[in-house]
Amino acid sequence: MPNTSTTQFIRRVLQRSCSEEIPCEMCHISSSSSRGTSGSKRSDDQFSTTSSSATNSPRRAVRRPMTSARESLLMQKVKSTVPKLSTTMRKGECGRIAIFGGCIMYSGAPYFAAISALKTGADLVHVFCEKEAGTVIKSYSPEMIVHPVLDQEYGMEEIDAWLPRLDCVVMGPGLGRNQSMLGRISLILEKVKTLNIPIVIDSDGLWHLMTNPAILKGYNRAVITPNAVEFSRLVKVILNKEVSPSVCPDHKLVGDLARALGNLTVIHKGAHDVISDGKFTEDCHAGGSPRRCGGQGDILAGLLATFLNWAYTNQSLDDPGPAVIASWGACRLSRGCAAQAYNQEGRAGTALDIVNQIHTEFLRIYESETFI
Repeated sequence: MPNTSTTQFIRRVLQRSCSEEIPCEMCHISSSSSRGTSGSKRSDDQFSTTSSSATNSPRRAVRRPMTSARESLLMQKVKSTVPKLSTTMRKGECGRIAIFGGCIMYSGAPYFAAISALKTGADLVHVFCEKEAGTVIKSYSPEMIVHPVLDQEYGMEEIDAWLPRLDCVVMGPGLGRNQSMLGRISLILEKVKTLNIPIVIDSDGLWHLMTNPAILKGYNRAVITPNAVEFSRLVKVILNKEVSPSVCPDHKLVGDLARALGNLTVIHKGAHDVISDGKFTEDCHAGGSPRRCGGQGDILAGLLATFLNWAYTNQSLDDPGPAVIASWGACRLSRGCAAQAYNQEGRAGTALDIVNQIHTEFLRIYESETFI
């Protein structure tokens, strides 16, 4: 039998590091074991881990419990930002998004970010990538406008021509960690700030940010999306603290990081997502998947770019503000898509399976009260 005091201490640590309102998987397992139960019944609409999981069946029953009052409020705020489609609209009114990323080694990441933005409802997506990645990315889909100029001498001229026409920028998917790109990335970020364009920093973009954290400090139209490992590195660089990576985000630490960066918005991705701009902190627990295939962060970045543009276009949003509302909306959709993909494909699920759920989940969550 385990030492009781040790077990209780571990349980308290887990409970403090996770949300008190709706426990994540780790907290739930901990509380279940304390009651002597071996089940894994969830309080959100995540996958079921009953007999279907034991038999490795790809189909899993998904329960949809009652939505909390806070989630309902946030959902209504997100819905209010979604533009109503009509025959009088012109191309581009629902968003022109730019993805900066894509090198010869990582050509899939910018595709997943771009196609996710399009599937969510953006009208046009431009991908600014390195020359060697251009042909590969173009071959994935005719829907994207590909500019293979990111590493070319004339590249900044083309970027300067297009930036003023864009509504939101995603920096990072497949960008790589080429030291020679640091100066160019910093220059692009300065131009984005000057034009007051909302920006999402993800993946390798976060690595570039760690080399110069001051570049985005105080720019509250920026959203960064670190996972557990990236978050711990950011905390070390910016807050000068050593913290172990954890899939159960520390609400206070997420808020501290956001404040240290001048109240930009931080999404700590994990077993549940914690979103904070240093003033307001929100949780997104619903959905999610234990399948951790590559590309899921890129999908979230693309979804978020579309929601950010819509949120900043809406002039009537109140607290917790457009960046936090858009971030919660994107997390909610991403987690819902991941849950449905896992429900259908199990451990065989890939990022493309998640992308294929975007339309159905968007309808269910944001465009219909009765969609089943």
